Amino acid sequence: MEKLSIQDASRRLNISQRDVREYIRSGELKAERDSDSEHGRWLVEMPGDDWQDKFKTYLDELDASITRWWWTNKQKTGYVHYLEKTGIENVEPDYLCGHRSENLWSSAGHESNQRCIECLMRATEQGLPLFEEEVSGG
Repeated sequence: MEKLSIQDASRRLNISQRDVREYIRSGELKAERDSDSEHGRWLVEMPGDDWQDKFKTYLDELDASITRWWWTNKQKTGYVHYLEKTGIENVEPDYLCGHRSENLWSSAGHESNQRCIECLMRATEQGLPLFEEEVSGG
């Protein structure tokens, strides 16, 4: 079992040192005092690969629930496109078909024939959710 300092564990888990300490206090991460340390530093038992920070889990669940179909213009004309990635790090929307836009607008209630055929084909090929319940009459 690999054991790391709080600082190294925070880097590896991609969370703050404060969060590592909080997970130790709550028992979600195991830690023990380093007997070789002069100051009694803590060593964190590194969790398995499937461990994930609660906030990251929350964001992943939220992301999965948000539609991927968006209008690419304020007038809501043309086709709705499937957003390839969501997240705060994305500066501009990237769509499966390669289309680019500076912003995006809600496509709630759009018709199935308003979906970009290339986006639809790629989403289907990749097994991505199609959010059929959002289609008008669907």
